[in-house]
Amino acid sequence: MGNKDESSWRDPAVSMATVGMIAQMLGGEPAAPSRADRITRQLERAIAVGVLNQGDKLPTESLLAERLGVSSITLRQSLAELRARGFIATKRGRGGGSYVQRRPPVARAHLLDQLARRTSQELRELGDLAATIAEGVGRRAATRADADDLRRARIIAEEFRDAPDAEGLRRLDGRFHIAVSVACHSERLTNATLQIHGELAEVMWLGDDDVPHSARKSAEEHFAILEAISRQDPDTAGRLCGLHYERESQEVIEHFLALTDDRWSDHARC
Repeated sequence: MGNKDESSWRDPAVSMATVGMIAQMLGGEPAAPSRADRITRQLERAIAVGVLNQGDKLPTESLLAERLGVSSITLRQSLAELRARGFIATKRGRGGGSYVQRRPPVARAHLLDQLARRTSQELRELGDLAATIAEGVGRRAATRADADDLRRARIIAEEFRDAPDAEGLRRLDGRFHIAVSVACHSERLTNATLQIHGELAEVMWLGDDDVPHSARKSAEEHFAILEAISRQDPDTAGRLCGLHYERESQEVIEHFLALTDDRWSDHARC
């Protein structure tokens, strides 16, 4: 990311702790067709929700493969796919390695297809789980967050408020939730947030006319959550985090129902 304030606290060399976060990104969805596809999806999601950012340097292939539980050959296949799609670039020679590129836009049609493959029951269950986890995250962050945690989350909240499009909203919303979970100083809560948001991120912010209104509402909620955390008010922080996820999840479900109704109507007319 180009924000100079953010770069002051983000080390461009990806730590093994971050790789551990990436290992949590797959969640509970059906397995990918191959191990290489699974790793590609995990790394793509890590970029989508802000675990990996532009300019981050990945660990060596041997270390990354070991931590992700695959062979070096499988990892190379995954990295080649990500390189071909513009997610990473590889530099040779002294100081070389694989670096995260600015995330290329994902075709809206692809994201809509991802949403249509879900069911309303699955989305409701994901939303319920997300809200439950978020409530616990908010409560813990209010008792454990330090000044650096709050500063990092506020930078992301400000970037979200100024995001120009749905792609930026999707990415920065994920980064905000991850930043709040990190403020809990609990690896398990952070991993739980990564898993659930990894599944939800690609089906969020797909509405049409309602995106500006939803973005303003989410931005207001982000700052209200941070205010409650900074006041060390766990009850309010937990409640606001839970309500925030409930509202966003409900918008996803409503868009899913509208999308499937439209596709069913199109099919009936054929």
